Amino acid sequence: MTAAGDTITQMTSTEPPRPEPRRTFFSRRFAPLIATWATALVVAALVYWFETAMPAFHEVLLPIYAIILTLAIFFTWRWIRRRSKGGERRHDDRRHTDRRETSDPPTLPRDY
Repeated sequence: MTAAGDTITQMTSTEPPRPEPRRTFFSRRFAPLIATWATALVVAALVYWFETAMPAFHEVLLPIYAIILTLAIFFTWRWIRRRSKGGERRHDDRRHTDRRETSDPPTLPRDY
């Protein structure tokens, strides 16, 4: 079909035209990243509120801030990293071909 034919088909279609999806950061959703940082901020705010309510715990709570920041950075790194260069997670067949080629049915051990 020609380009003009495609245009006519698109013009007479009853469905509204769909916009092309925008490519985000390696086509990933941002919800896990936003949830990670929102949770980290809420927990840090709760720790800060506890620290202002009980100033004697100031020295004890300083490492808690470092732990919250470390966890947020770790989960951000897990979100950013790519699994593989090709994007394909399974490279080889997991099933053993030698098991599939036998015609003998599986048998139970003699203990049963």
